[in-house]
Formats: sequence, C-alpha cells, structure tokens
Amino acid sequence: MFKGVIFDFNGTLFEDTYLQADAWIEVIRRHFDRKMDISEFFSCFHGLGNVDILKYVNSLDPNKQFDISITDEKEAVYRQICREHPERVVFLPGVEETFDALKANGIPMAVATACEIMNVNFNWEMFRLDRWFTREDIIYDNRTFPLKPAPDVFLKAAEHLGLPPSECIVCEDSRNGLLGANRAGIGRVIARRSVQKTEGMYDGLEICAFIDDFRGFYPKYLL
Repeated sequence: MFKGVIFDFNGTLFEDTYLQADAWIEVIRRHFDRKMDISEFFSCFHGLGNVDILKYVNSLDPNKQFDISITDEKEAVYRQICREHPERVVFLPGVEETFDALKANGIPMAVATACEIMNVNFNWEMFRLDRWFTREDIIYDNRTFPLKPAPDVFLKAAEHLGLPPSECIVCEDSRNGLLGANRAGIGRVIARRSVQKTEGMYDGLEICAFIDDFRGFYPKYLL
C-alpha cells in the first residue's frame, strides 16, 4: 500500500484550463497587441509555468522589454474571471470524498502546485482547504526552486510527508507535471486526463493509471 498522496491542483482537482487560457489571451492582447486563439494556447503553453509562457510570447516581439510583472497581472485577471464565474470554480467529482477518506484513514496528503502565493491564498479560501490541509501541506512556487518538469516540487512534498518518493502517489494532468513526477522517482503516477490532449503528450512517461475524476479513488489506487 502506498503511504502518501501528492496532488497537483489546477487542472487536476478542478478544471480551470479554459479559465487559465482566457486570462492569458486577455493579457497577451493588452500587452502585445496580438490575438491568440485557444488552439495556439493549448499547443504552445499547456502545462508550462507563467514565466516560460511569458518568455515565449515575449520572443515574438524582440523589441518588447521582458517584464516579469505581466505574470502577476495575468494571475489577477485569472482570479477575477474565477470570481465572475463561481459556478466553474468547483472540485471534480469525488475530490471531497477522497480527501475525507484519506484524512479519516490517516493517509498524509500534500499539494504540489506551480501556483504562486496569491493563487494559493485564493484557492485556500475558495475551496476551504483548511478542512483537509494545513498551510504547510501546500508546496507552491516561492521562486526558490525550478518548476515542473523539474522534480523539485514533488521531492519537497514527499519530504514534507516524511516519506520516500517511491512510497508516494502523484496525481497530475499536464505533461510537465507527469514528467516531473517521474523524475522525482514517485512510486505511482496517475494522470488525470487533460481536456486538451495533444499529440505525443504521454509518450515516454511512466503512468500507472488514467482517471477522469476522483470517484472511487480511495482505496483503489492506494493498494
């Protein structure tokens, strides 16, 4: 039996891929006077961190000065979109039941996310995460370590749980996240099927199972 579970958040526990895309498309329009459609977002950006997305967009306009603050603006736009559409800011089916079961059975949990602190705070409040987690259980982008597909965030999460990575399960949705989990030596990697599966997305990855949501997750995937 695996002894701990590490969850990615956005795109894994709740479906916000299109909300993220809407936010980036709006910010790119503002700052680069460029219209981007949803297909370009998915083919170029899905699973990348904000800084890597901004570097890509910035490279399209060599006269534009690189400005990291644009990523903060994008996140503010994202949060505003979420507030305007609360019906879309909900857990996938089975998430709350899975958290309840893991907590009741003493299975340690952590979140390993590419979010920065403002979005962590937003998710903490919107989803009332204090029902299952402490603040220390949320491993996020504090800009002190490389992001996925580097393994660092998963290694930190496993260390926080007091477990070797081989005794942990990771649930992820993006290729970069799945690759990072593999590089961290996670014992069981579970892919939440992406809403926008691109060609070759899962090539070369070690994935134990594919899920659409979390109904029946416990105890099935811990055994």
